[in-house]
Amino acid sequence: MSDVAAPLPNLQWRTGPEVLEALQWALLRSLALESLDHQLFEDLEAVLGEHAHPTSWQIVAIAERLREATTRLVEFVPYLVRPYPLDEIMRLVDLSAEHPISEHAHGHVRRFALAVLALIDLVGDDAT
Repeated sequence: MSDVAAPLPNLQWRTGPEVLEALQWALLRSLALESLDHQLFEDLEAVLGEHAHPTSWQIVAIAERLREATTRLVEFVPYLVRPYPLDEIMRLVDLSAEHPISEHAHGHVRRFALAVLALIDLVGDDAT
């Protein structure tokens, strides 16, 4: 039996402050990116894509999901992006609070989607 099994690797664990800080950052980034689900990217495509023509009903549903994404982004971005993107966060929060009448809803949801995408890009850029 011992001829078949490979020896276990000799792992050395480091627990210094730098290692723990890197681990914390990696976990936060992972949680943030997990919270940005496939549906969010489909919504962004439905609003910003080349052939985007969402219906009024779709706009209402997409805006609600973008509001949910805003909550998650505002929660995680401060830990992941340095310096803190105050202008982008404030723009996103302001757009999240708006509930325009139907004739202005399409333009609103496009601006909202662009603001969400800008923060997603910042999270991705800061990782490199």
